[in-house]
Amino acid sequence: MKLPEHLDQEKATGIHPGESVAQFEIGSYQNFVYLILDWTTQKAAIVDPQQDVTALLASLARYSFELISIFLTHTHSDHTAGLPELLKKFPKIPIVVHKKELHRLSPETIQTGKIHDAQDGEYIAIGNLRIQVLHTPGHSSGECCYLLEGATPHIYLFSGDTLFIRDCGRTDMESGNTEQMFHSLQKIRNLTQETIILPGHHYKNSCASTLDRELHESPPFQCSTALELDALP
Repeated sequence: MKLPEHLDQEKATGIHPGESVAQFEIGSYQNFVYLILDWTTQKAAIVDPQQDVTALLASLARYSFELISIFLTHTHSDHTAGLPELLKKFPKIPIVVHKKELHRLSPETIQTGKIHDAQDGEYIAIGNLRIQVLHTPGHSSGECCYLLEGATPHIYLFSGDTLFIRDCGRTDMESGNTEQMFHSLQKIRNLTQETIILPGHHYKNSCASTLDRELHESPPFQCSTALELDALP
């Protein structure tokens, strides 16, 4: 399956009418921030808000969307810097995040937002869309990927810092673990090969990929053991 045209680019292109996913690039770390959009109910969610989400909020307002949830793949600062701005505008908005990631969030964020403890395998609704939580530790102990279903004809995986295009996340940071990363990659391997991979950073020319292509071309997926994964440059 080919990528949707608005994601088959070398630059993030924002909201496209009728498309369930919008991609923005923000900050010096080349973070991708995503909007999940249900055009039937006009409900929306944001994934990994980097600092300065002004353009995203303006885009939501332009198309009359209501932001109802925040999803965090993990809580390294480059994936959460936009939380204070969002919580000022949307107090008590649900923040979907694994409990092992809460230690990096400020007490103000935890008190202001409504923390939803992400459980592996659970489904969360955004309008008529369904998002499945996949706990994928390795880069961070509470890292999660989010699988968006119901966005016919596509299935999307917001892979955070677990899976990049032709690479995976580093495991040498606090609570990182190569053995866990290896098993998380095997978990992703078992998804349908048409799944569209939406990484947390713009580290390659492409903005997105398919699982099929990554299984064939990504070095981490060629590793048969955690030791082989750890040996990659």
